[in-house]
Amino acid sequence: MFIGNAIFNAILVAACCYTMYQLTPADHPYGFTAAAFSLVHGLFGLVHSMEEQPEDEECEITSRAIMISTSIIETIVLPLANIEFYLKSDQSAVALVHGLAVIPLFYDMLGKMSDDLDTNTETLKSLAVFGNILSTSYLAYKEENPIYAGVAAAAFIARYCSSLIDGFVQGAGAHVNTLGTATILALMTYALTEK
Repeated sequence: MFIGNAIFNAILVAACCYTMYQLTPADHPYGFTAAAFSLVHGLFGLVHSMEEQPEDEECEITSRAIMISTSIIETIVLPLANIEFYLKSDQSAVALVHGLAVIPLFYDMLGKMSDDLDTNTETLKSLAVFGNILSTSYLAYKEENPIYAGVAAAAFIARYCSSLIDGFVQGAGAHVNTLGTATILALMTYALTEK
């Protein structure tokens, strides 16, 4: 059992439960969807951290499933949060443009399901996430909302600083990524429910 994985995935599950409790699917379908995907990822991570490491073939299947699940969460949480933020703002016409970030995820998934993994899809996915970070930062500036800026900072740290942190402390990058997702969900929920 990996205690660190269990703790950080439990934090992610708690953030998802908070989001799903506060946001209704009828009023905030995109935020609720982000929380639902993250909840499944967090539960998957919890179960994975509590079981013994399987042997060769099972380990490869589990590693591939974790890799695909992580790829989904890295790619869709911030765009779905951006859709919610833009729908709430006076620029709601551009809200669904953020859904285009799912297209690089589709190609990345195809590469990860087969044995033909292309690094270009990872670059395209990084550019889509970076575009969403810039979009969140722009909206934070335009709306003068520090919570949006916190979401952008959490996304930047989770996506781009986690590998740097992993270089200093082996295995900490995945924890930073999981904690970043939990932070994005919690701040998104707070921003959408504040009065």
